[in-house]
Amino acid sequence: MSSDMIFFLREFAAGFDAQVGSEARDRFLRQVGASMAGRLTLPPCETVEALELEINAHLALLGWGRATLAVDTARKKLRIRHVGLPRIGSAGAPAGFWLASCLAGLYETWIGRQPDAQPGYGIIWQPDQETADDLLTLEFGAGDHGARRA
Repeated sequence: MSSDMIFFLREFAAGFDAQVGSEARDRFLRQVGASMAGRLTLPPCETVEALELEINAHLALLGWGRATLAVDTARKKLRIRHVGLPRIGSAGAPAGFWLASCLAGLYETWIGRQPDAQPGYGIIWQPDQETADDLLTLEFGAGDHGARRA
């Protein structure tokens, strides 16, 4: 990303957060992500491996990193390990992940529109998680995905 765009996004993020607060920001960015996913649709995928490949192809188009998907059968969740999301300084939760809610909207829409997706499932994550090596861990499954955790 160019330095002028980074500067703009840092100022935009700070101003947006000051105006609306983190909860409204997260709701808005999640909707933006869902809209983006609606314009950049995934084909139906029969396997988790195929879904991972399709997601990574789309993330590469956006320059938004890569994902690794794994099924947690005991908890009935799909774990998403994402690296390379563009950082906006220290804005967001976890720090630097201001676009995490937008990413959640992308994943929620892409995965939620797959043929075997469960209705009412969504993306959740912990804002206070460790983010070593630029890693953000999210989960798709049942739960309070409308809350601040996501």
